[in-house]
Amino acid sequence: MSQRRPPIARRSLVALVCVLAIVAASCSKSDDDAAPVAPSTPPTTAPVTFPLTGRPIDDPAKAARAAVSVKIDNNSASRPQSGLEKADVIYEEFTEGITRFVVVFHSTDAESIGPVRSVRPADPVIIYPLGGLFAFSGGSPAIKALVSGAPLKVVDEDQTDVLKRRSGRSAPHNLYTASAGLFAKADNPKPPPKLGDFLAPGARFAGAGATPITKVNLEAAPGVTAQYDWDAAGGAWKRSTDGRPHSLEGGGQLAPNNVIVQFTPYSQFSGDRKVQYPEVLGTGEAFVFAAGMMVKGRWAKPNPNAVTAFTDSAGAPIVLPPGQTFVHLVAPGSAVNPT
Repeated sequence: MSQRRPPIARRSLVALVCVLAIVAASCSKSDDDAAPVAPSTPPTTAPVTFPLTGRPIDDPAKAARAAVSVKIDNNSASRPQSGLEKADVIYEEFTEGITRFVVVFHSTDAESIGPVRSVRPADPVIIYPLGGLFAFSGGSPAIKALVSGAPLKVVDEDQTDVLKRRSGRSAPHNLYTASAGLFAKADNPKPPPKLGDFLAPGARFAGAGATPITKVNLEAAPGVTAQYDWDAAGGAWKRSTDGRPHSLEGGGQLAPNNVIVQFTPYSQFSGDRKVQYPEVLGTGEAFVFAAGMMVKGRWAKPNPNAVTAFTDSAGAPIVLPPGQTFVHLVAPGSAVNPT
């Protein structure tokens, strides 16, 4: 288990006001000899962007609302899933021989999201700093107790007004929700903090040791593989899972703009020994794939309330292209093969 660091104190911003006194000197020059005064140039400001994607805000009401997160299944019976293409951030974690997603929505809406599955020990720590609402279907009492200790509004399968079983799918892969109902239940309207820094329009993705690549093959979990092919025209990484394109309900392929491989040790949960979970507190190695490039660096999350920070090998923050970010939580030593 990675060693935890003490919380980092917040630094306040101090505004400095400079008062300039201009003393006019007497001179014998006429007004005609005075130098012309150049017109002042109004200051330019960067466009206001959504905190989890870095994309320009197109709806202030969406920017002001809380984030909502949903636990989504990812075994073969659950595919094609719905709503993943609308998410701001997706986390993938290993659990009992398969992987599942923690899917975060804020800037966009999805009419259908699912299949919704049960909570796991790392989930509340992953989304703790994002706040808002967390929807899932069941979980052991010990794990649910962890969720209750996080600053999250909880929605589970008992709330049938927003979590509904669908025909045409077999249980337990038939529970679905929609973002509209979840956002309506997120009664704390505080928006999430920034996921990180995002590139300004026209800026290039870079970092210490940045290397061009077009394909990434990785071990998402023991027995689960993922492949990403860079689509320069679409500015995204087209994903395949276990050798097949990762298709989505309604058509299309899962294709995040940024892919982060975060190497996190896995531990057994004391409340249920068959459950393993990623240790997302601490520090470790990370690979960041964006804009057809790879940057190797580090991740750090000193306490549950901190957003995970990613830095390059020189210690500088990795600045991402705007768009959807996919985070793989894989054990150290897992195979990652970029080409």
